[in-house]
Amino acid sequence: MKKRWLLLLAVAGLATVLPAADMCVLETERGTLTFRLYPEVAPRTVARILKLADEGFFDGITFHRVVADFVVQAGDPTGTGEGGSGQTIPAEFSHLHYVRGSLGMARDEDIHSNDSQFFICITDQPHLDGRYTLFAQVVDGQEVLDRIRRGDKILRLRRD
Repeated sequence: MKKRWLLLLAVAGLATVLPAADMCVLETERGTLTFRLYPEVAPRTVARILKLADEGFFDGITFHRVVADFVVQAGDPTGTGEGGSGQTIPAEFSHLHYVRGSLGMARDEDIHSNDSQFFICITDQPHLDGRYTLFAQVVDGQEVLDRIRRGDKILRLRRD
């Protein structure tokens, strides 16, 4: 809907720049996931994830945490769950719910310690609602979530 309105505004001469693509592709050793980003909900987070993706930060990083019926997690270049990019951003909470395929930002006890680690829900996780920044939703390839194992690599994360 948002893109449609911006396109209409551009055609009418009221806007000159269309938004960047709001889709990303996560290529893994187990298959490919496509997800829709939510820049209207988590603008700082989406901008940070896209910047890191454009820099190739996630390429070759492993899924360091895989918990059955919960989440798969990646984004730590050390593979230990303790590392990141070195630049934190504040949390961005929303009304969205953590369902299968939701992407959220991992953090420590400090709610504003989001960095580069993210998780993808394997199943619905309502207890995470409003506690972690939800910034995207898998729209294609959800079956890949069931195949990811600890130590599997991200081959590439890119805009689509």
